[in-house]
Amino acid sequence: MIDEIVELDFGITPEAAVSGAVVVQTERMTILTFNGMRSTGKLSPHGGPYREAAGTAVVEFQRCVLTRFGHPNDEARWKIPKYADCSYGIYEVKNSSWIKEVVAANRYSFPATTDDYVRRHFLFAFHDSTFECLADNLSICVVEQPYHEVFAGITSRALDERE
Repeated sequence: MIDEIVELDFGITPEAAVSGAVVVQTERMTILTFNGMRSTGKLSPHGGPYREAAGTAVVEFQRCVLTRFGHPNDEARWKIPKYADCSYGIYEVKNSSWIKEVVAANRYSFPATTDDYVRRHFLFAFHDSTFECLADNLSICVVEQPYHEVFAGITSRALDERE
């Protein structure tokens, strides 16, 4: 099956009302932040878990080769067949057509490019946007410090790379 979207469980999901997603990207670093929620372990009357604020999720991607950020938002996403089952969350796209497209394009200059040149396709479904990237892996941590301090640390790293 092409573009099979599978939810990943990191114990954190984007906040539904105000996801607050921010991407900082350089040639060597891609970091995504968002307002994170975690399950309380208690079920709501609707059957899903009650969630509580967890802090800022900081996601760093290893060898990120390509990103896209913006459209579709949640209302548009639910009407697009590819994204129909994506709620606010973190996903991996298995058998990704986007990866196949990038590998095929790379073979024009580098014919020996292997199918695993790009390892994984990640998708983050937010309220007002969708973030997707092709990367080898990701790491997530949740921090509770004020966002201006989190962002200052990220931008400092990005600026240090330029030197």
